[in-house]
Amino acid sequence: MSWNGFKKAVNRAHQQVILKASYKKPEETVDVEFTLKEEAFGRFETLIDELQGELNRFKDNFRDIIETHREILNCMDSFYGSARGELGVVPRDGITAAYLANVENIRQNVVPQLFDPLNTTVFEPIREIGEYNEEIHRLIKKRGRKKFDYDVMKGKLLKMQEEYDHLNYQFTEVSSSEVTRLQLQKSNEKLNKMVTEFDAVESIYLEINERLKSEIEEYITLRFSFLDPSFESFIKIQMKLFTDIHKQLQRGVAIDAQSKEDYITGKLDARLDEILHKMKGLDIHSL
Repeated sequence: MSWNGFKKAVNRAHQQVILKASYKKPEETVDVEFTLKEEAFGRFETLIDELQGELNRFKDNFRDIIETHREILNCMDSFYGSARGELGVVPRDGITAAYLANVENIRQNVVPQLFDPLNTTVFEPIREIGEYNEEIHRLIKKRGRKKFDYDVMKGKLLKMQEEYDHLNYQFTEVSSSEVTRLQLQKSNEKLNKMVTEFDAVESIYLEINERLKSEIEEYITLRFSFLDPSFESFIKIQMKLFTDIHKQLQRGVAIDAQSKEDYITGKLDARLDEILHKMKGLDIHSL
């Protein structure tokens, strides 16, 4: 913060303390049009924040799923290891080794290759929208500070105008003494100076107020132009991602024709039920 900014912040805080301690507070400026646009922006900002959070969860959860899948397959593959606990595996007809290799390739190659365009076309644009929201939010706060300065200055101007009107009445209707004339002249000089200061503060407030109303309306109107390309890309990349994963999982995994036929006809389920039934019938006490 610059030195001038620091002094303004201190002065504004001082004025806030005075207003809180005062019974007579200045009338607050209300712009209904701005309030409605600010509420619309607030809803849009909330949705973008939620979207960013969900996209980050999607990325993290997807990677967690792949990693968990890999760990499960590692565990399943270890069942085929030698009984002596050696690192080598016994010869087998199982498909876990090939399937594990496919999952590892998905983790190292398929996912990163598709997450790069996902970052470029979805995550980064949404993040940039979030940064633009922060900039608008910063300007809204600045507008609030300028409105406060404007309201305070307007209250001071009204008070000084009342003092001048009172002195003018005293001079014209009650007593046209030299003392009253000098007081009126001094009050008029202060009033003119206050009007100049008020005009400057009012100009700053009105400029940022009108600018924000215009920019927020245009920004909200353009939201579909911002979001539609990212949404379309998100769908297409997901389709390619899952298609590539499906193809990769089938690579090198040989399933015999009989097993495929049994799966189609439902016999495979019956075989599994039979195995489970035999397992339940095992009596470990007789071992």
